[in-house]
Amino acid sequence: MKRMKNSVKQRVETDGLEIVVVGHLSRDLIITPEQTREALGGGPAYTMIAPHIGALGTGIVTRVGSDFEQSYIDILKNANLDLTGLRTAGKHSTRFINEYDKDGERTQRVEFIAPEIRSGDLLPSHLQANTIHFSPLLNEIHPSCVEAARSFGALVSVDVQGYTRYLEGNQIIAQPWHDASHVLKNVDVVKCNRHELEFIFGMKSELGTVTHVLSLGPRIVVVTKDQRGSTIYTRNSQIDIPLVLADAHVDSTGSGDTYIIGFLLEYMRTGDVKRSGLFGATCASFNVESVGPSNLPTRDMIERRMRPYL
Repeated sequence: MKRMKNSVKQRVETDGLEIVVVGHLSRDLIITPEQTREALGGGPAYTMIAPHIGALGTGIVTRVGSDFEQSYIDILKNANLDLTGLRTAGKHSTRFINEYDKDGERTQRVEFIAPEIRSGDLLPSHLQANTIHFSPLLNEIHPSCVEAARSFGALVSVDVQGYTRYLEGNQIIAQPWHDASHVLKNVDVVKCNRHELEFIFGMKSELGTVTHVLSLGPRIVVVTKDQRGSTIYTRNSQIDIPLVLADAHVDSTGSGDTYIIGFLLEYMRTGDVKRSGLFGATCASFNVESVGPSNLPTRDMIERRMRPYL
C-alpha cells in the first residue's frame, strides 16, 4: 500500500481535475402511490457532492440523448462540474422507471439506453485526473476506457453494479460478471454491495470472494451492507465501518455513489483507509435525507457528523 499512497499524494498536488466519474446520467421516472415525478440519476449526478466537500476539480464523462433537459445541464453546471465530457448522441438518454408499491417494494424497468461510452470520450484532461471512477448503470462503459485510465497512472475505481445487469425486454435481470478479470486487472479500488460481491463469482464466503478479487489486481475492495455499515478490505487488513446515522431517511438511491466519491477523495488526501471509509459513510448519511443528489453537505458538516465515530 505504501507505493500507492505516495503516488496519490504526488498527484493531489498537480493542477487539473482531482476526480472524474464515468457512466451514464439518467432521467429516472419515480412512481409511488402518492405521486409520479422525474429525477436526475446515475453516478455522475451524485458526483455533485465532490466540489461541496473540497474537490479541487470535478469532471464527468457521459452520453445523453437530445431529450436531456437544459435544466439538468444547468444543475450540473451550477454544481461546478466540468462538463467537457458530456456528449449528446441519439434521441434518448438512459431512462429508468422505478415503481414503488405501498410497502416500498421497487419494480425497476428501463425505457431507453443512451449510446456506449468509449475511450475516445475521455479527453486528455480526464485521463490526467488524480482519480477516475467508473460507475456504469447497464454495462455501458467499454473496457478500453478502463485500460486508458490505467495507462495514465490515475487511481482507478469501479462500481460493479452496472456490470451485473442485463436487459430482458425492458426488465433488469442480474447476471454474473463473466469478464470481470479483464477489467479488474486495471483497477485499484472496487466498490460493491455484499449481494453483488457473492453473485459475481458465485462464492459463498465474503472473505473468500474478496480474496479472489484482490488477487486479480485491485488493492482495495469496499463492500457496503445497508444497515450493517460497510467493510473495507485490503491485501493485509479488514476494517469494519459502522452505519453513520442520518437525521431522517427519505430515499437511499445514490447512497453507494455518494459513499465511494467521499471515500476516494478522502483517501487521496490521507491514505487512511478507516478514516476514508467513515468519511464516505458520512457523505452517504446526508444523501438518504432527501430524494436525488440535492442534499449536498460541506466538508465541515461531514467532519462534525463523523466526529463521534472517530
